[in-house]
Amino acid sequence: MHKLLKACVSVPIIVSCACQSHVIRSTDQDVYGLIEQRQTVALGATSDVRLPPEDGNVNHTEQAYSFTPRPTENELPDSFRVAPDSDHSEPDAAPTETVDDSSALSDAEMEDAGDEEVRDSIFSAEEQDEVLIFGLRDALAQAMGSGRDLQNAREDLYFAALDLTLERHLWTPQFVAGATIDADYSDAGDLNDLERAITTVGDVSLTQRLPYGGQVTARVIQTLVRDLEAHVTSGESGSLILEAEVPLLRGAGKVAYESRYSAERAMIYAVRGFERFRRSYLVEVAARYFDLQRTKTTIVNAFKSYENRKDDWERAEFTESVGRSKSVFDALRAKSSFRDAESDLVSAKQSHATALDRFKIFLGMPVDMKLDVLDQDADEQSRAVDKLLPDITVAEAVEVALQYRLDLLTEADRVDDSGRAVKIAKNRMLPDLAFAGGITFPSDPERLNSTTFNTERNTWNAGLAFRIDDRKSERNGYRASLVALRRAQRDFEEFVDTVSADVRRAHRRIDEQVNLRLIQALNVDENERRYEAARAQFDLGKIQNRDVVEADDDLLRARNGLASAVASYRNAILGFRLATGTVRVRDDGTWETSNTQDPESEE
Repeated sequence: MHKLLKACVSVPIIVSCACQSHVIRSTDQDVYGLIEQRQTVALGATSDVRLPPEDGNVNHTEQAYSFTPRPTENELPDSFRVAPDSDHSEPDAAPTETVDDSSALSDAEMEDAGDEEVRDSIFSAEEQDEVLIFGLRDALAQAMGSGRDLQNAREDLYFAALDLTLERHLWTPQFVAGATIDADYSDAGDLNDLERAITTVGDVSLTQRLPYGGQVTARVIQTLVRDLEAHVTSGESGSLILEAEVPLLRGAGKVAYESRYSAERAMIYAVRGFERFRRSYLVEVAARYFDLQRTKTTIVNAFKSYENRKDDWERAEFTESVGRSKSVFDALRAKSSFRDAESDLVSAKQSHATALDRFKIFLGMPVDMKLDVLDQDADEQSRAVDKLLPDITVAEAVEVALQYRLDLLTEADRVDDSGRAVKIAKNRMLPDLAFAGGITFPSDPERLNSTTFNTERNTWNAGLAFRIDDRKSERNGYRASLVALRRAQRDFEEFVDTVSADVRRAHRRIDEQVNLRLIQALNVDENERRYEAARAQFDLGKIQNRDVVEADDDLLRARNGLASAVASYRNAILGFRLATGTVRVRDDGTWETSNTQDPESEE
């Protein structure tokens, strides 16, 4: 008995799980097929928009049904409790003369600050094997796979496709079936002599909406009366009914198909909106990656300055110890300069580590993952951005943007939507005039058969219904629709001007960044020569350490400025491609610069 009960309980659960899996798979199949088809029509290409696999099983915690979910305590954990008489405002010991491994690089790493050395300064020896080296291509591919904002955009597109599948379904034949069972007991005066009968009525209908208004319906009604006393069927009849309702004035024509027009066009807008967001999102990923490269370069530059200042300090102390110092302040000044460089190095590493954490969150990666980026000159995909700059005039760029900007195309289409809204509002002012008719084929009353319909006893009915009432609301709606159309036209004109201005500004920014990058490169070269000359003069004893420090400070600023200029230049190129609607990124994280579908041709 226990096994039988267990089996009876488990069967519905298994069936339910199988049904929900089938529902999810069939829904996803319809939605993904629809999205791919609309992407092809609207964009000429497809991108991966699939959501993570879903089994439909949702595990509810006890908190989900609690009136006071997740209560917390006011007591602090033991590790955060501080004794009342404790004072941590001052350090326990004076700082050492040289920084430790956690705040700067070791002496062995001072030979050549590069990619590996900076990574060693950020991650401990135990963490080195766990560090994931990310190029820009890896970052873009990761963002498309796990980016939370992009995942939200995919879900919004999924919802839009779901709405369209429903709208399309509503314009297909709608099947409805139902049945009612009535038990009748008639008391003839004797409690032992009750007349008992069961009447069963079945109703099956099929309704089709018409694209120019109205609908047609086919219904089959069957009635069965069963005498429970005699155990015989005392009555059986049926009817086949064909009905039609068609508006002739108000609600007739293309306005009746408006929900389908709106849903289909809304899907196109959703596809464009998703692709526009996808491109903008990936450009943002690249911008953040370039900024990480910049902050990493500042660490390299800060270390070089730190190395020079440390060497100057040690030399000044040696000179003072042998009595050859020209000023009693040289050693103190060199030591202070070294501390400033040490502080800058620590700050640079902390800024880079913070930016890395934010970048991982933006990509949807675990924040505790050990991640590092490639240098500006070492990452092939970053350097490939320089090749995305076309040789094109401003006028040509504006013309391209007006043709390829997806959001601009949508704004143009919305003007057409407003035009349709005017026609709909105009139609609503018409009187109501509708045709309704039908034909009924009953079953033969001489026979107990509800499936054989008598065509000779059919019944026809037809009629017209006319109604007119106050149309003040419709009149106001019509006038408002005209105002909305003119506003939509002005908004579109403004958007065209805005897009043109965006392109012109993006083009000017490229010119600006080209010049700034050149200026910063020249600035670095000039300051390197200045620093070398100052160093040589200092070694000869002709100038003080102060002049060397000033030259080193200017060189540090120039190097950091060049790193910023490189990042800004590449951001400007991607911004220009985004403004013109020509930025393309494949699902594998590579730039698409031509119409070829061979990814190897882009590398």
